[in-house]
Amino acid sequence: MKKLTDLEYLKLNKFSKLMYNIAIFFCNIPNKILNFFKKIGLFFKKIALKIKNEFLDIYNTFKNGDWKTRVSFFIFGFGSIARGQILRGVFFLLFEIVFILYMILWGGYYVSQLGTLGTHTQGKYWDEATQQYLYYEGDNSFKILLYGVLSLVFIIGLIYTWRINVKQNKLAEEIIASGKKIKSGKDDLKSLLDDQFHKTLLALPLLGILIFTVIPIIFMILIAFTNYDATHTPPANLFTWIGLDNFNELLNWSNGTNNFSATFGEILAWTLMWAFFATFSNYFLGMIVAMLINKKGIKLKKLWRTILVVTIAVPQFISLLYVSKMFEVNGTINHYLTTWNIIDEPINFWGKPWSARLLVIVINIW
Repeated sequence: MKKLTDLEYLKLNKFSKLMYNIAIFFCNIPNKILNFFKKIGLFFKKIALKIKNEFLDIYNTFKNGDWKTRVSFFIFGFGSIARGQILRGVFFLLFEIVFILYMILWGGYYVSQLGTLGTHTQGKYWDEATQQYLYYEGDNSFKILLYGVLSLVFIIGLIYTWRINVKQNKLAEEIIASGKKIKSGKDDLKSLLDDQFHKTLLALPLLGILIFTVIPIIFMILIAFTNYDATHTPPANLFTWIGLDNFNELLNWSNGTNNFSATFGEILAWTLMWAFFATFSNYFLGMIVAMLINKKGIKLKKLWRTILVVTIAVPQFISLLYVSKMFEVNGTINHYLTTWNIIDEPINFWGKPWSARLLVIVINIW
């Protein structure tokens, strides 16, 4: 399609402009798709190039580095300690020691069991001495998966720390070769409490996010690829990997409404509906309320602003608890509706899907 000049475009009427824009949009779809795949290719190319450069840098560092640097490839922090950077070297060495002890005592076992998620189930046997059944422990699939994921994250952390350790040795060699003085442990400590203080403050929160947010998310994603259910609950029973079977069952509509697909479809539809109304209503109604309150001629502006602030000041748990009680069968709303003869019998708001969903949206707006 021929592209119009700016002057030709301005001469078009509104309908012609609309049709022209629609035509341009559809004509540009193939180019957009092609550009999308080109960007993906460039992205992976950059990653491959970066990995290549990293390996080359590691090889050259080992090849051209002094004996202190080469030893640091195997003993973390050795080069830093040997060059007088005691604090930095101790941290590197301590991390390696903790990692080795963890993998020997716990991590190695859990990583080795990740492939099967356990093979020995819990059982019982008859003890002649006590004349009763005694239980012996088996493998726990939950623990294997959880600590296995934790161990893999720990391994990734070790590789990252090892890379920093190598870079630090290379940098220290370059500084010494240039005739400058490298930072001492005192300088490192001062830096952590001064110009690098933001990293010191963020270290603990980032560790907390990793342990209490990232790892549980990875754990729950992996659970979706297992046969974990009511009949495969540790420690009495084990669960194992089943690949994409759960997703195949979830997306299989061959059995009509008597399967997980129907339930999943209903939940997904409501979730999308909730996401739309929760975002749409809050954004536009919030804008409208803000414009109304700030409009000239509106009286009692401070009162309306105070009422809006109350919804933020009151904790959400209290608001939800209060509203849920209001709409109970014997709650305040039903009491007034029956007292004013608007309804004959109390409405079970939370017992009907349509009313419960509508209330959730209204409460969210509040």
